[in-house]
Amino acid sequence: MKVTLTGIDDVNAMLEKIAPRHARNIMRATIHGMAGSIRDDAKKFMSEDTGTMKKATKAKRERAIRGYLWSTVRVHPDAKYWRYREYGQGPDGVADAMFMKAVEIYRRDMDRNFVEQFGKKWEAALARAAKRAA
Repeated sequence: MKVTLTGIDDVNAMLEKIAPRHARNIMRATIHGMAGSIRDDAKKFMSEDTGTMKKATKAKRERAIRGYLWSTVRVHPDAKYWRYREYGQGPDGVADAMFMKAVEIYRRDMDRNFVEQFGKKWEAALARAAKRAA
């Protein structure tokens, strides 16, 4: 049997035909992994004095809306000052722009990031299935 996949839509369509529940779970995990990479990049650009903000920045899996899967990167309300650090509106006037820089990296490497995250999640799903079968 030979299967040729040329894009994200083809992968999703093929998985939906074979195992819809597993496809949705793998795609949800992939999207959450991509949000995690944005979170990690944003933490790299945060100032050293923002230990609270680094701990408070999390990737959150959201509820699917009309079939669209969502994952967001959030900063806990305890670190309210993240906006000042992002946009430079604080007393020092310095803008870190950590989320803007992280999103720029994400946009540049989106395809590579998707393939990497999908590969990890697919491999983990196959390992779990093999473990259950044994």
